[in-house]
Amino acid sequence: MAMAMRAAAAFFSPSASPSTKQQQTHAVFSTRRGSTRRIHHRRLRAFPATELTLEELNPSVALLRKTAEAVGDFRKTPIYIVGTDCNAKRNIAKLLANSIIYRYLCSEDLLEDVLGGKEALAAFRESDEKGYLEVETEGLKQLTSMGSLVLCCGDGAVMNSTNLGLLRHGVSIWIDVPLELAVNDMLKSKGAQAISDPDSFSQAMAKLRQRYDDLKERYAVSDVTVSVQTWLLS
Repeated sequence: MAMAMRAAAAFFSPSASPSTKQQQTHAVFSTRRGSTRRIHHRRLRAFPATELTLEELNPSVALLRKTAEAVGDFRKTPIYIVGTDCNAKRNIAKLLANSIIYRYLCSEDLLEDVLGGKEALAAFRESDEKGYLEVETEGLKQLTSMGSLVLCCGDGAVMNSTNLGLLRHGVSIWIDVPLELAVNDMLKSKGAQAISDPDSFSQAMAKLRQRYDDLKERYAVSDVTVSVQTWLLS
């Protein structure tokens, strides 16, 4: 519990955004069936093939221009980004925030900073799920009043009905990424040996697949779904 309270205290402190690179992707927009929100279907190419910095990508990415139009009716309301955590999800959230001049925050970044990295956050989540969910709940409660914010959420945002209800105070977007992207990011954080070990990849994929299957119906209640696909470059 002490760890949960320490994490909660740091949740609202701004942190520097880590620099990350892009892969070529294709994004398909859809909206939740039965939603009363007027968000249009979009089919867009998300990123160019070359690896560019976020600053180079931001001014010219058509995806973010179209996304800005899609959420334009909800200006001054928070936008919540949910889905399997990976660099692609975080980068899309950053670019969206820059495009529509919103503030960007990532709950996982903040918790990783205070707890000491990705592995420490994973250990906290697994050993004290109740505390982890309490941190996410407290964060969502306070951030709903901030207005012009893109919040890249952790899985705690969809893991109980309380947090799902809080997402209704804004526009929720599910970034549905290939699990291979998330596994590669996870293994890169553990070093070169983990990346080159096929057993490590298989084990990480099985674990992440199970978590994805457990949560995908909860992700799917989002107002907008962005399905991101990657392909090999010739």
